[in-house]
Formats: sequence, C-alpha cells, structure tokens
Amino acid sequence: MFKENTSKRVVAYIAAFPPIIMLAYALLTYFIFFNSLNKQNSYILKLQENRLLIASKEAIRSRLDTLNSYIDSENNKKEIFNFLRNIKIRDHKNIVIFNKNGNIVFTTSKKIDKKLLPKLFSVTDVYKDSKILIISENNNKYRWKLVSYCNYDIYKQELASIKNKLLNSTKNTLKQSLFLLTIVWFVLLFFSILLATVVLSKLRKYEKKITTNNEKIIFQSRQALLGELLPMIAHQWRQPINKIAAVLMRIRFELANGSPNVDTLDRQAQQIEDSVELMSNTIDDFRTFYRPKEDAEYVDLALLIRKAIYFLDELLERKKIKIKNDLSSIEVKLHANEFLQVIINLIKNASDAVGVKGQISVSLRELKGGIVEIRVEDNGTGIPQDKLEKIFEPHESTKQGSMGLGLYMSKLIIESHFGGIIKAYNTPRGAGFLIRLPKDGI
Repeated sequence: MFKENTSKRVVAYIAAFPPIIMLAYALLTYFIFFNSLNKQNSYILKLQENRLLIASKEAIRSRLDTLNSYIDSENNKKEIFNFLRNIKIRDHKNIVIFNKNGNIVFTTSKKIDKKLLPKLFSVTDVYKDSKILIISENNNKYRWKLVSYCNYDIYKQELASIKNKLLNSTKNTLKQSLFLLTIVWFVLLFFSILLATVVLSKLRKYEKKITTNNEKIIFQSRQALLGELLPMIAHQWRQPINKIAAVLMRIRFELANGSPNVDTLDRQAQQIEDSVELMSNTIDDFRTFYRPKEDAEYVDLALLIRKAIYFLDELLERKKIKIKNDLSSIEVKLHANEFLQVIINLIKNASDAVGVKGQISVSLRELKGGIVEIRVEDNGTGIPQDKLEKIFEPHESTKQGSMGLGLYMSKLIIESHFGGIIKAYNTPRGAGFLIRLPKDGI
C-alpha cells in the first residue's frame, strides 16, 4: 500500500533521477573528452617543438656546410672573414671558429659567456639541452673547428603562440558544449517534472482508492465482528435482567404482605439501579467501540486489553478458556477503538484455535527506545507453515467459513494507522501474535 511520503519519494526520483544521471554522464564524458583533448594538444605542441628543432638543425647544418665549402674554395683568409662578417650583418647568426689550440679565430658574437665557451669547443657534432642547440664541423684546410649555435628563445615565442591557439580552441569547444548541455538539461528537467506531476496525480488517485477500499474493509470487518458480539451483549444483559426480575418479585412479595419495610424496599431499588447502570455501561462500551475513529490520544493499553477480554467474557466462559494476563499499565498514543478491535480479533482467533478448556496468554511490556510490545499466545494447533507467510493477506484464513479480513484489518490498523508492526509465529505450544508500537504514536 502506498503512503503519502512514498508517493513524494517516487515523484522526487522521477523528477530528479534523469537530470542527475544525464548531468553525471555529461560530466564524465566531458572529463574524458577534455582529458583526451589536453593530451592531444600536448602531443601537437611536442610535434611542433620537434619540427622547430629539426628546422633549426637543418638551418645550422646548412649554414656550416656553406661556410665550410666557401673556406675550402677561398685561399684568402681576409675574404673569408669578410664573408663571415656579411653573414653576421645579414642573418645575425651565432658563429664561432676555433683553431686547433682552442683559440677563437673568429666570432659573430660580441660577447660569449665564459661558461659557454668550453662547451662550444668541446662539441664534436650536435649538442642540445633545454636552453641551447650547438652544431659543429671541422675544416680540414685550415684545421679550424666551425661552431654555430642558437638559443631556444628563438622559437619559444612561436610555441607559445601555438599553445594559445590550442587553448582558445579548447575554451570555445567547452563553451559551445556547456551551452548545448544546459539547453538539453533544462529540457530534460522540464519533461521530468511534467512526468512527475502526471505520476503524482495518478498515485494520489490510487492512494485515495486504496484508502477508500481499506476503510470499507475495516467497516465490513467491524460489522462482522459486531454481529458476533451481539450475543455477548445479550449475555451481559441477561444477569442484570434476571436480577431485576428477582428484585421485583421480592418487592411484590413485600407489598402483598401489606407491611413493606422501607429500608428493604430502598435496598431493592438500589439493586435495580445498579443493574440498570451496568446495562447502560455495557451499551456505552459497545457504542464507543463502533464509533468512527477520532484524533489519536494517550490511552492505557492494559485497560483496553481488559475491556476486550470483558467483551469476550461470555465466549471464554462458555468454552471454559483460561486467560493468563501479564499486563503493565502503559499509556500509548493511538485510536483506542481501533486497537480494541485488533485485540478482540486476536483473542477471538486464539479462542477458536484452542477449543474447549484451552489457554490464552496476553502480555504487555515496554521495551527500550519507547517501543511497546504486546503478545497474544495460545496452546492451540498452531498455524500451518504454508499459511504463516500469507496469513495477513485479505481473504486468507485458516478457519472454515471465515471472510479472512480480520487479520488483514489488524495489520492495516497496526502498520498504517499506528506505525507499528504485527507478526505471526508458532510456539512449542501453539501460535502467537506479536505487536510492537511506538509509545508516542506514528
């Protein structure tokens, strides 16, 4: 059976679940996509760096080859140095020429770092680190060492430009994707809320129908139970009526003698009044039992259980069934008449199960955490195992001719109206029913 808070939870799931799942999926997808894009951008930057490095090597190598060829073809060193100066003026290239002793024969650089100079002379072919690229060649004609080098700063600016372009492209892609995701997410949220509204409307209609059906079942069950209780009302009245009849006979006898005693008549009138009051109280008890439920209030469960036993007194006396009570005075917030109906059902079922001269025990105690426990046990035949699982289902009964609504109604009242639990179980002697209720109500 659905409850109001159950409906709200279902509707909340319908409204929130699809957008949340989509958002989580989109975030995961974006994480994977942009992580892959960053790796791709890093790979592109690496390729560009390698391209620039290769281009620099080729340019330096080509320059040294040209210089070496010119030196080999020119015998005049003055012309060679003029050629080198022209290279410096035109291309601003860093070129250093060492003789075989490591002395500088010519350089295009105005000033060379003292730490760099040994490194330039020691390079045999190519040297590269994070700051500089050096390439050297030997000239056999003059036994010179030709060295050309360049700093990485030359192409770092180009790499930075490429990196900025890639970053801007990524940002644009992210903006477009987020814009599209926002539109789709709001559309999905709108349809989720629309669907949730439709489902909520259907659930409320379903809840209303279930509530109406349950109230009908409780009403029918109560009517059937009252039909069984009417003979008990008659039994409760029989004794006071007989007593009234006997008192009236004594009064007539007193009057027939012609000298009635006033004190005797007064005592006899008081006995009639007591009997009438007892009959009136019996009617009040059964009338309040049938009255529709009012607001929950704190009631003494021990008194209600004793009242249930009182209602069934004639049945229990006729079958000579013993009731063993272990009742503590505990007040619980609930609807008294509904609880009374449940206890009457359980005790009456137990009386049907035990037969003549059986025994029923009813216990009431308070557990930790504000929980109250009621147990109704008998020494009957017990509940068949195949019936134990579904004994609280509607129209399910172990008795011939029963409508099978009593225990279903009891479960409905205990769990839905009182927020408690009710369970059936077998004992070594018979069957038992366990009820646990929150002391302060649902």
